[in-house]
Amino acid sequence: MSDNNLYSKAAKTLHWLIAAVIFLEYFIGITLDATHLKWLHIQLGCFLLILVIVRIIWRITHQYPDFPLQITGINKLLAKIGHLILYFLMLAIPMTGLVLIITKGVTINIFGIDIPPLMKGMAKPERHIIKSVHWYLATMIFYFAVFHGLIAFMHEFLNKTPSLSRMLPECLAKYIRDSK
Repeated sequence: MSDNNLYSKAAKTLHWLIAAVIFLEYFIGITLDATHLKWLHIQLGCFLLILVIVRIIWRITHQYPDFPLQITGINKLLAKIGHLILYFLMLAIPMTGLVLIITKGVTINIFGIDIPPLMKGMAKPERHIIKSVHWYLATMIFYFAVFHGLIAFMHEFLNKTPSLSRMLPECLAKYIRDSK
């Protein structure tokens, strides 16, 4: 496969780092009531927001590879829509988390910096709505990311279309290409 069909090392690194943080955040998030990891959840959420902004800037300023020739028409459209949904969720989830932090009305420590309350605490019913939106978006991205991965596997191994191998580190991509 030519280098024109591969994602850059920076794009691959951002992709896998963001994926890892999303899954870690999801599993920390579903255990928040049973664990004392809320501080870690907040730090990782802020880190995720920074990573996603960097990824969007990278995406806008760098050429991404074309779709493999085997992917045409409706599949291209579905892939583009799917990626837009993922980008929306990757931004919306940490943003709703930030809104939860801001509306609590207390000092929050982010990356070792104490941030004073930016507003008076919001009433519990309104915060509950924001928390529910945050939760539903997080659940959506979890299942959407799993589906995204399954589609990549399907294209790679059932349709013999180089989708997954284009985003993997070269040593793994080479192993997949050589095993076909």
